[in-house]
Amino acid sequence: MALRRERGSSKTKGLCKLAIDEDMTIYAIKELTDALTDELDGYDRFELSLAKVEEVDSAGIQLLLALSTELEKRNKQFKVTEVSGAVSKLLATYNISDRFDTGAAA
Repeated sequence: MALRRERGSSKTKGLCKLAIDEDMTIYAIKELTDALTDELDGYDRFELSLAKVEEVDSAGIQLLLALSTELEKRNKQFKVTEVSGAVSKLLATYNISDRFDTGAAA
């Protein structure tokens, strides 16, 4: 599965640490959207690692923007903790790097 919950996630602390380990392209978006949606109600804070994403297209960027917007509506925190070079490049291309509270680029 492309999305996995990482160690450190804690329902009692309200923190969900997730990682996407596959490409974020139009071909994977439905699966990623479904998996992310399943996690939204159980936590107050989300950290997402994109360090292993090797390919991302505009559908992947749309997913990140939609996730950020949805969590904002629900008054939940969202942070992208790590990004691969491919993700960093596309965020910069779309001029949206500052939209995400990211860690250092890979």
